[in-house]
Amino acid sequence: NPDGAIGCFACGLIFFGVGVGWFKVNIIPLIAEQYEKDHPRAWIETLSSGERVIVDPSLTILRVYVRFYSMIHVGALLGQISMVYAEKYVGFWLAFTLPTIFFLCCPFIMLICRNKYVRNPPTGSVPGKATKLIILAVKESRANKGKDSYTFWERVMPSNVANKPTWMTFDDAWVDEVRRGLNACYVFMFMPIYWLSH
Repeated sequence: NPDGAIGCFACGLIFFGVGVGWFKVNIIPLIAEQYEKDHPRAWIETLSSGERVIVDPSLTILRVYVRFYSMIHVGALLGQISMVYAEKYVGFWLAFTLPTIFFLCCPFIMLICRNKYVRNPPTGSVPGKATKLIILAVKESRANKGKDSYTFWERVMPSNVANKPTWMTFDDAWVDEVRRGLNACYVFMFMPIYWLSH
């Protein structure tokens, strides 16, 4: 039944996208929280040679993420190769059943181990605050154009805002991160041109 197969395939893709989307955005902060509980800030450690070094938790978390994503890529490669052979020698049912079984194990593992994980409450919506910050920056830029020497983003840095709104609970570094994030989005401006040729 080709029509039914397409429908099942589309449903599978939607469930896969939703599942992986929810899983990844939650597992990444969860990994960092496990390390930050014991080491919230940098500290000085004395090595056996007597040398004193600064241990930076952010670099350690970066190393953890590099290993995490390396294992994801190794697993994806091994999974794709092994499932091709499973389909060739046994059938499609095995190639789809084995990954499904592994995916279905994840929620149970998370549920069983939930009391062992460090779980911090959410701190609010980053996109919401970033949107409010951009709107405020546009308003301030229009209102104060030519009146001061501040740049577009400097006007909305908390250290330069006299009457801070209640949602402005971040520091100047966070504003700079928003600026850098938006600058990185310039890369996507070429995507429509790229897809027009296809």
